[in-house]
Amino acid sequence: MWIYFYAAHLLGDFIFQSDQLIEQRKDNLIATLVKHVTIHAILMGMACLLIALASPSITSATLRSFGQAVFLIAISHYVIDYGKMKLSKKINGVGSQALLFLIDQVLHFLSIILVLRYFTTATSNIQAFYVMFTGNASIYEKVTATICIFILATYGAGYFLGILLQNIAPNNELQEGIYRLSDEKTEVKTKYESDGRKETEIITIKTEQYFHDSPAKIGQIIGMLERTLIVILMMIHLPQGLAFLAALKTLTRFKQFEHKQFAEYYLIGTLSSSMIGILLGVVASNIW
Repeated sequence: MWIYFYAAHLLGDFIFQSDQLIEQRKDNLIATLVKHVTIHAILMGMACLLIALASPSITSATLRSFGQAVFLIAISHYVIDYGKMKLSKKINGVGSQALLFLIDQVLHFLSIILVLRYFTTATSNIQAFYVMFTGNASIYEKVTATICIFILATYGAGYFLGILLQNIAPNNELQEGIYRLSDEKTEVKTKYESDGRKETEIITIKTEQYFHDSPAKIGQIIGMLERTLIVILMMIHLPQGLAFLAALKTLTRFKQFEHKQFAEYYLIGTLSSSMIGILLGVVASNIW
C-alpha cells in the first residue's frame, strides 16, 4: 500500500506544485510550505480512500492509523522541505544543488515507508516493497507504480536535469552556429565579347539566416516526451527503438552542432536524459 502514498507524494511535489508557488517560497517560506503540505495531505487522504474502496474488509482502526500516518508524513514533509530551502540558500554549486534535490526526494520516500511501517504491519510493508518488483503485485499497485515511474521520468527528471545543466546551457546571444545559419555559394559566369575575348565573372553569394532558439518550455516538453518514449520502449522490450529516437532528435539540431558549446550541452543533456529514461524503463519492465 506504500505505493499509493508515494504516488500522492509525487503528484503533490511535481504535478500540483505550480511554478508560482515555488517562486512565492522566496518571499514567504512558511506560508507557501503550509499550502504545499496541505496539498500533500489532501492527496494522501484521497489515497487512503482509494485503499479503503479497494479493500472493503479494511477496519475503522486501520483507517484511523492511516489518518495518523498522513498527519505524521505531512509534518515530516514540512520539516524536510524547510531544511532543504534553508540549505539551498547556503549552497551555490550545481552539483551540490542536484545532490540536495536527490537527498530531499530520498528522505521523503523513506519518511513514507517508515511512518507506514510504524502505523501498519511492518512485515507486510517490507514484503510489499519487494513484491512490487517481482511482478506479483496487484493490478492496482502495478498501475500506480507505473504512474510513479512516468511522473519521475517526465517532471522529476526534468527538474533534476534543469539543475544539473543550468551552467552549461548556451546563452541567448546571436552566435554563429546556434542562432545564425550561414551559407555561401560561388557562381562562375563566362561571356564572350564582340572581339572574341572571353571574360569570366566569379560571383560569391553569402546568405545569413538569423533566428532565436525555441522557448525553454519547448525543450522541457521535448525532453519529457523523449524519456516517456524511452520508458515505453524498455517496457515493451524494444530497445532498438532508442536508435531511431536518437536519430530523430539529432536531425532537428543538425546545423547547430557546428558550435562547440551547443554540441557539448546537447550531448551531456541527451546522455543524461537517456540514462534516466533507460533506468526507469528497466524498473517499469520489472514491475510488469
